[in-house]
Amino acid sequence: MSSDTKELSSLITQCDKEPIHLLGKIQNHGFMVILDRSGIIEFLSENVPAFINKTTDELIGASFWNLLDRSLVHSIKGAQSQAIILGKASYLYSVSVPFSNNTFDLCVHQSDGYLVLEFEYCESSRKFESVIEALMIQMTMFSELGELYPGLAQSVRTATGFDRVMVYQFLADGSGEVIAESTSGEMTPFLGLRYPASDIPRQARQLYKKNLIRTISDVHGETHEILGRDENKAQLVDLSLSRLRAVSEVHIQYLKNMGVGASMSISLIVEGELWGLIACHHNSPKVVPSRLVSQLELFAEMFSLELSRRLVTERIRVSEQANSTFARVLSNFSHGGSITNAIVEQLGLLKTLIDIDGVGCIFSGEYTRAGSALDEESILRLTAILKRLPEEEIHQFDSLADCGGDFSGGKVAGVLALKISSQPMDYIFLFRNSVVEQVTWAGNPEKRVEQKGEEKILTPRASFDKWIEYNEFKSIPWTTLDIERAKSIRLGVMELTIRHLHEKEALQREAKKRLELLIGELNHRVRNILNLVSAIIGQTSQHKKDIKEFVSSLSSRISALALGHDQLTHASYNSIHFRQLLNNELKAYMVNESSFHIEGPEIKLKPYAVTPIVLVFHEMITNAAKYGALSATSNDGRVSITWELNNKGCKIFWEELGGPPLHSLGEDSFGMTVIKSVIPHELKGRAEIKPTITGLTAEFFIPSKYIELEDVYLIDEQNEGINRTIKANNIEGPKPLSSAFIVEDNLLISLDLKKHLKEMGLEQIEIFGDIASVRAALAKSRPSMMFLDVHLGHENTFQLGGEIAKLSIPFIFITGYGAAIVLPDELKDVTVLTKPVDTDLLKQSIQAFGFEV
Repeated sequence: MSSDTKELSSLITQCDKEPIHLLGKIQNHGFMVILDRSGIIEFLSENVPAFINKTTDELIGASFWNLLDRSLVHSIKGAQSQAIILGKASYLYSVSVPFSNNTFDLCVHQSDGYLVLEFEYCESSRKFESVIEALMIQMTMFSELGELYPGLAQSVRTATGFDRVMVYQFLADGSGEVIAESTSGEMTPFLGLRYPASDIPRQARQLYKKNLIRTISDVHGETHEILGRDENKAQLVDLSLSRLRAVSEVHIQYLKNMGVGASMSISLIVEGELWGLIACHHNSPKVVPSRLVSQLELFAEMFSLELSRRLVTERIRVSEQANSTFARVLSNFSHGGSITNAIVEQLGLLKTLIDIDGVGCIFSGEYTRAGSALDEESILRLTAILKRLPEEEIHQFDSLADCGGDFSGGKVAGVLALKISSQPMDYIFLFRNSVVEQVTWAGNPEKRVEQKGEEKILTPRASFDKWIEYNEFKSIPWTTLDIERAKSIRLGVMELTIRHLHEKEALQREAKKRLELLIGELNHRVRNILNLVSAIIGQTSQHKKDIKEFVSSLSSRISALALGHDQLTHASYNSIHFRQLLNNELKAYMVNESSFHIEGPEIKLKPYAVTPIVLVFHEMITNAAKYGALSATSNDGRVSITWELNNKGCKIFWEELGGPPLHSLGEDSFGMTVIKSVIPHELKGRAEIKPTITGLTAEFFIPSKYIELEDVYLIDEQNEGINRTIKANNIEGPKPLSSAFIVEDNLLISLDLKKHLKEMGLEQIEIFGDIASVRAALAKSRPSMMFLDVHLGHENTFQLGGEIAKLSIPFIFITGYGAAIVLPDELKDVTVLTKPVDTDLLKQSIQAFGFEV
């Protein structure tokens, strides 16, 4: 690469990194005010005095909310909420401010922690009525894509009055082409011209996706700095969503060279990516009013959806044709011979499917070709290059020179490489011969570097006249439809010929993964068990002086562990029934059935909890057999083990009856340490042990994350002694929030609040936009809770709040006025939340009423 080429590449990279959203300037057809979270004016544009009767010094640092009447503050905060929800600017029209005789259209959006307000003189709304309806009706008149694009250009020019409107589509290499155009008589036509990718830097393309409408009202107009208490911070305010944001000097020069006085771009987004632009040019300055901008923004979204639908429909149609044709190719594969031969022998039929000059296949190192194709040596070089490229199903090259290898000397220039598998490197190659391609650019696409002082800068080209480039070593470019057809070929071959091989490999890989996981899990569990056994030996030896007693105690504890481990093994390390665990542990002590009473709902213990619980209940039953209700000194001793559930977990009750009096616990014994400490330490539960004159009683709590429920029940003690019955769960704790009414006249804000409430688990939610409808609903049913916007158009909800209070329905006010709102005395204790509502604060406010969310 030459030094000039390297320098040019470096400058283009710098251009791609220019922070065009942080220029700290605005255009001259409006003014900007930027507020911090509390409403203090942090920054504003220096041209404010040209629009209102206030100086910048008077405004910076002042509370903007105190300068406006309350209804306007409420409207702005509502627009702010809407802007945050949508992630784009929101508009207010015909706004009057106390310090100006003019009315303004107001654009509102959020930028990090700042609220950005942009004011422009408003125009009559009648000019823009039904613009979007008219445009969409026009679009339905064109059934074919070839008719749609010119119709789009003409319709937008009629609606906006621009001198030139172009439909500009981005190509695979990042460049763009004017595919349709509508111009006035004096404008130079650009139809069919191509523009290099560097004309629109990467960061500009990202902004086109964020902000669908971009206007430059006066290419030759002056711009105005954004001022503030901290000038450095003013330059860092992100203006990505701004209507007034100034433009990079390079782009301004570009438009001047093109002879443009004003411009507007409308982004077309297809499947989340920037498909193209509707580019509008005007010979003289032109301000596009906010009302029209908002109409065009909605049109851009609707048309993008329609365009996506039509493109998908076209792809489906092409795919169906490809599948039909390729089915005939596949039908010949079963007549014997190798896979590669079966494919290349179908070259004639493949040519009817996709425009190619040759085909080649390499499967398991075997290469076969037909027609105009690369030789075996070239294919080996090409597959080695493909192996180093990012993982793709299909690699496409219009010129093999772009691959980075030496493929000169042959006819083949274009290749579609259809990847069938990675191991081995199996591919189907579709080849095209070279042609002399003519590309018509809008001026010489090569960028020019100029010296400006001590700095070299990239300058836009001065001429946009037709500039023709000839490419002798390229094929006809592969189109989107070619790629769709190639995908059909690839999928067909994979399904018919190697699907069973891949399934076999996948099964082997899955079996290997499962084995590795099993070995890892087994290794982990064995280490844990060995560590636990070691600890048990050490602790038991401290408390047992007699060797026989030591061996007996140690053996029983290890046997209990083994028993729990057996149950886990039989359950394949899934959850096991608590009742089964108890029965297995207690059966050695069950001299007769009356010795134990076991009762509780059917629950399962998750694997992690099994070992701690086995150890605890082994010690409990051992103590009962040695010293308690089941000891030799007890004639009719019994043990009752019952459990019940609540919303937090499972309580287990242990009660010994008919045993010798128990005055104290063996606090220093290892067994008692296990009983009192294992569940709290390992499961973060609770263990409470009490000695009584009838024997030991205990209560254990196992958190819900270690419990799997089959049927949720609570135990209800009846009058028949210790016999118990089961009834439906009535979980203790916070009351459920079963239903809610939202009273809000802004549908978007109410839907957003509904979404947050649903995320908190509330399903039954109704929305009302006026007081009459909510009163009618209250006459039929009462919700658990209500959320009221203070102002609904020309009425407020204070009287409704009083009515709700008498019905004892909890409710919250939500308003743009925030804490400054004056409530009637009877409602002064009602919670007030400020728009936009903080989700955590909303949740806390609901919980304050005792609801579970």
